[in-house]
Amino acid sequence: MIHAIAFAALAALLATLAPASAQQKPATPAPAAGAKLAEWPELRDVDKQKTRALIDQFRKPDTKLHEPAHKALVALGAGAAPIVMAQVADRTDGINTQLFAVLDAVLGKEHAALMARESKKPRVELRRHLARRLCCMGDKDLTPFFESMAKDADPETAFYAQLGAFALGKAAQLSGVLEHCKTNWPTAGPVVAEALASARSQELAMPVFETIASKGAVEQMTGLRLLRYLMVKEQGILLHRYLDDGQHTVKREAVNTARCLFGEAPIENLSVFQAIEQAKLWRAKV
Repeated sequence: MIHAIAFAALAALLATLAPASAQQKPATPAPAAGAKLAEWPELRDVDKQKTRALIDQFRKPDTKLHEPAHKALVALGAGAAPIVMAQVADRTDGINTQLFAVLDAVLGKEHAALMARESKKPRVELRRHLARRLCCMGDKDLTPFFESMAKDADPETAFYAQLGAFALGKAAQLSGVLEHCKTNWPTAGPVVAEALASARSQELAMPVFETIASKGAVEQMTGLRLLRYLMVKEQGILLHRYLDDGQHTVKREAVNTARCLFGEAPIENLSVFQAIEQAKLWRAKV
């Protein structure tokens, strides 16, 4: 009964806030496909009010209200993003998860410059989330932004910026990327895979090979994880020494680098025996 009343209240709210088009300012036309935006699409006043009311639904204890509110906010489009961002807070008991889900649904590459502009605001949680999204876009116009953000006081935000700049060819950011990935691979790994998806090249792989050549096992493991997405087949001979390495952890990562190079998924929990057998197979292939 309580759920039914809550849904009825939400439906009534949405109906009350439905735009009276005859008296409202027309919405901003949608941009041409692929065009980058210099300003946020403008919402009608009634839709701004609607956006705030829908965000309030995320604060209700009845979680069944969250999905319809999410869908309604997504339907409003990127014009609602500034209002959604304004509600992101630097605390753990807020509604950031729901707000970020809306932002992820409505923001794309055409909003990159606007997202970079919003990233300069002081809230750490917002800055971090936007930097993570931006580092995976492969937009060369963001290079100055990444190089500036690489000095951010928040280590995670700085890492995303360093990764974004490195993916765009700025090898000077490699040290920061390696250092973060060395101790944070379980969370950093998926972002690295996405950010470096289109960065595979001899030019970016070579600084990694050169950096880890004289390092210890942990640094070599980390570098090999980056090389999964960077090295090209012509550099296969450089991988041989790691496939032959006596340390299981290094050999395992070399195997996974070879697997990714040939379009196969890494196997993160290779046993010692499996790593030895696979290393022999891949050494003959790369």
